[in-house]
Amino acid sequence: MRAVVLVVSDKEKDTASTYGMETSKNTSPLLKFRAETVVPSRLQQIEEAILNKDFETFGRITMQDSNEFHAICLDTYPPIFYMNDVSKAIIRLLSVVNENAGRVVAAYTFDAGPNAVIYTLEKVSSRNCNSNNSNSNVCL
Repeated sequence: MRAVVLVVSDKEKDTASTYGMETSKNTSPLLKFRAETVVPSRLQQIEEAILNKDFETFGRITMQDSNEFHAICLDTYPPIFYMNDVSKAIIRLLSVVNENAGRVVAAYTFDAGPNAVIYTLEKVSSRNCNSNNSNSNVCL
């Protein structure tokens, strides 16, 4: 597996992580629901995906988990915005890449900031992108 870090901004965050987490804990009902209901099963699913070298499941869960984290940030009062327009463009781009591949070949995750970590498999990231058959190659 390869991990690529995309630094889209080196500016200091508007909301520090510790303050943001405390605010979310105090104001977001979604955070409590996630901790009690979603995390236990997701943790088991992602552990199984890693053990089984199931990148597609690993990638899907990774992206869903990242999205959920940022949904909690939006559910927090006042809302917290860690991602920027470039972050959102990365999500859209990888959604198109995966859709064109017909499966998850690249996964994104964002923590408390706009910078992305992209996961992909070496065999996907090292393909020859000069092929005329764009449906058979995914270039990352």
